[in-house]
Amino acid sequence: MFPSLSQGLPMVSFLVDTTVFVHFLWILFLLFGFVFALKGSKIAYIHLGGLLFALVLNALGWYCPLTHLENYFRSLQDARSVYSGSFIAGNLEKFVYPDLPENFLRGGEMLLTALYLLVYGFWARKLGLWGRVRKHFHGTSS
Repeated sequence: MFPSLSQGLPMVSFLVDTTVFVHFLWILFLLFGFVFALKGSKIAYIHLGGLLFALVLNALGWYCPLTHLENYFRSLQDARSVYSGSFIAGNLEKFVYPDLPENFLRGGEMLLTALYLLVYGFWARKLGLWGRVRKHFHGTSS
């Protein structure tokens, strides 16, 4: 994919660090993105989509595409290299990939996602969105 990157260790390390940082930001967005819904922002739809995506990934036992991208960039690094990444990315990795059993993490992520989806459902009901959706799909009789 990036054949010239394998020769440039600093560039590959930068890509690994950037991917870890973006992964960290994505996790923060999934954890705290409900704030956009509270503010009435349309970004809440992206948050809702991200939650559904996370639920599907965890339910099927798949890994996040950012994890695959990071692993790809790591595979381009020279295994004998002393430099394995920045200090900040190393600490972010502890947050992105906590040292906990995978089943515990997946279960926790699915529980949190289900909780957020319930909150979104109650929020939509409070705003009357469900009635509008029903009306849209069933048509109106006048």
